[in-house]
Amino acid sequence: MEKQVDEKNALKHPSNKRVGEMDSPILDQAIVNWTALPSFILLSVGVVWLLIRQRDLALHWLSGYPLWAGLLDGAFILVFAYSARALLSVASEAPRLDDWWSIARLIGSLVVYLGYSWAFARLVEALLRRRKQHVPDWRLPKLALISLYGAFSLLGVVSFLVTEGHAPSEFLVWTGASAAVLAFVMQQTLVDLFSGLALTLERPFKIGDWLRLEDGTEGQVQDVNWRATHLRKWDKTSLVIPNGKLAHQSFTNLQSSSNQYAPWYTVRISGEHDPEEVIELLKTAVKGCNIPLPAPSPVVRLMSADTTPYTYTIWLHFENYPSMFAGREELYREVDSVLRSKKIAIAADIHEVHYKDLNERQPASE
Repeated sequence: MEKQVDEKNALKHPSNKRVGEMDSPILDQAIVNWTALPSFILLSVGVVWLLIRQRDLALHWLSGYPLWAGLLDGAFILVFAYSARALLSVASEAPRLDDWWSIARLIGSLVVYLGYSWAFARLVEALLRRRKQHVPDWRLPKLALISLYGAFSLLGVVSFLVTEGHAPSEFLVWTGASAAVLAFVMQQTLVDLFSGLALTLERPFKIGDWLRLEDGTEGQVQDVNWRATHLRKWDKTSLVIPNGKLAHQSFTNLQSSSNQYAPWYTVRISGEHDPEEVIELLKTAVKGCNIPLPAPSPVVRLMSADTTPYTYTIWLHFENYPSMFAGREELYREVDSVLRSKKIAIAADIHEVHYKDLNERQPASE
């Protein structure tokens, strides 16, 4: 009995070991502990899942079943958390690390609380993706993901502090002081952050929409993160706009590829031609187009006849904004062909100019 107590004390306090005994490495002590092997196995399974999850086939399957993907990810997050806490506990029981046992216990508990927080956040993300699964071109912005996981992480930290006997007010005072310092040091960054949050909540556009900025630049929204909004322009280059700058300017949302685009075009014809005849010719040209949608029906109207040439309007619907470019070209070709067949030319603007001869002498007064 005394021999067993001596061996236990020697394990906890290496300085009490008999002379001639060699110190065992920390890894050996961890392997001996019965909780180490299951923890390593669970961590290995989690790493394998992460590797499988990066494969295209797995990503395709997970995108089709977002709820199952969220449940699996949440389960493996908890596996990682509990395995990390077990390994920390094993490491703290090794010789020469007795003084770190309380710190390892706190870190392990915090990891478990954060694991539950991230698992619940992943489940909420999965429910959002499942709800919008059948919406074309729908993607969850990175800023929304950061906000979601940040909020659940904050909830997990507060729960951990309450469990450990700390008042939440202590944490709030500390975070308030830190926020004041960060607000002073990172003013512009915080402006971009909160502007991005405002854009995400207000949703004046979504990922996949086409935007036209004040300077005429057009691009498709690729992502909205905590600092900037990324647009993909027609030349396949990326335009990065700080969220603060985008939030303080006006822009036109041309919608995504799943929304119809309905522009109108004007054609100027000389007032010498009968307007009814011109309207029928323009309707014939529109019927010869294949790209514009047949419904709603195209509309041709005489827009202005108070000046010459007369102005006619053609209102069409396209499947989306990008398809408008090919449809506009097709429309102009058909209009030109139909008008040419009737010997009618598209009129240019007529400007009346008066000239005065400055060298002309004024008649002498008698």
